[in-house]
Amino acid sequence: MKKIILPILFMLVACSGWSQSVAQTRCDNLHKGVNLSNWLEAYWVTNWPDTTTYTYPFFAEMKKAGVTSLRMPVCFALVTDYAAPYTVDTTNRLFRIIDSVIAWTTQLNMNVIIDNQHVWNVTDTTWRQQQLPIAHLWSVLANRYKYLDPNRYFFEILNEPAGISNDSLALFFNPIIDTIRQYAPNHSIVVSPNSWSNGIGYQGYQPLPDTNLLYTFHSYDPYPFTHQGLTFVVPPLRTGVPFPNTEYDALLVANWEFAIMWRDTYHLPLFLGEFGVGDSADANSRCNWIDTVANRIKSTGTSAFYWDVSGDFKIYHSGVVTQDSIITCFESALGLYDDTVTAVQNLDADFGVKVFPNPAQRILTVQTNINLPGARYSILNEVGCLVQTGYLPGALTDVKLNNLANGLYFLQIESNGNRINRKFVVSR
Repeated sequence: MKKIILPILFMLVACSGWSQSVAQTRCDNLHKGVNLSNWLEAYWVTNWPDTTTYTYPFFAEMKKAGVTSLRMPVCFALVTDYAAPYTVDTTNRLFRIIDSVIAWTTQLNMNVIIDNQHVWNVTDTTWRQQQLPIAHLWSVLANRYKYLDPNRYFFEILNEPAGISNDSLALFFNPIIDTIRQYAPNHSIVVSPNSWSNGIGYQGYQPLPDTNLLYTFHSYDPYPFTHQGLTFVVPPLRTGVPFPNTEYDALLVANWEFAIMWRDTYHLPLFLGEFGVGDSADANSRCNWIDTVANRIKSTGTSAFYWDVSGDFKIYHSGVVTQDSIITCFESALGLYDDTVTAVQNLDADFGVKVFPNPAQRILTVQTNINLPGARYSILNEVGCLVQTGYLPGALTDVKLNNLANGLYFLQIESNGNRINRKFVVSR
């Protein structure tokens, strides 16, 4: 087995990092997700909100496929008055549908992000006017859903901000976060920078002051490839664009590099909220693209939500969502219906995690029976403060302990929604 020496990603020296550790753990536990797209955000359909687009059998099938989390985009603007007192019509059947989703995902033990999407026009010139109805909307939503388990249900303030500077966006977000905190002090809130949540929006982006936030980004690059031939794109993009294609491929790399560099600079939880490739691209290029993005997801240990399962970005051959109809390369790249992963319930029994030497001095070796691509480790001191974190890229990994003082520590390893703990001592 090949040994890999890991650099320390970050060190925390005080328990002020503990609340952020909760957010990071929640972010990691999102793991493998899909968007409930073309449904509650689809304000353009005549029967909005439709009650039949997704039903319990779909949710059960996603659970069977190994999906652990769902992102639910909702066009709340259609049930919110823009004039004071900004009434939110909670009698609309939209809320009965959301309540059904909550009931189903609770039964299936799945995570859910409630995402405020579409219609809002939050720009540098309008954000002050838009802030008032959106803040009131979130006061209603936070109060309505405050009873939900904060480890499994999340609030995303605004999907894909654009046309607004990050400085103005911070002024827009912070009072809304404060409003949510009045009703839901322990729930993690999802935010993102400008540029349609593209990774480039993280260039120079400053984190917000709340310590229980998850940050998100979206990956559709290269856009001329992923969105070619789609009817909703205006002006339409020409078809026949392959992937890889040297003319545009750097956009995908740049998007990821900006986002991951920001995450590793500030040591804050970051996940991929949307990624997908349209079905107008040729089949081989679609497979090339999903393999490329999936490799980045795995190598960076990033929780990710595909968009979408059976629409323009479909991953199934037909409208029947079953393992028999899934496109093979998507099944493999996204790790769906993977019994070797989804059946794992006990990391001790299946992965045989060992740590040695114990006591350790400068190096702690972590050994597993199999590779766990993207598995994250955390080290906590004896009072529960997070002091170090990183990834386990192989079955035998040496973790540097140079910055840890003598004492008792706890190693936590998380992979595919499972967690294992190991106790060790540093003694020099």
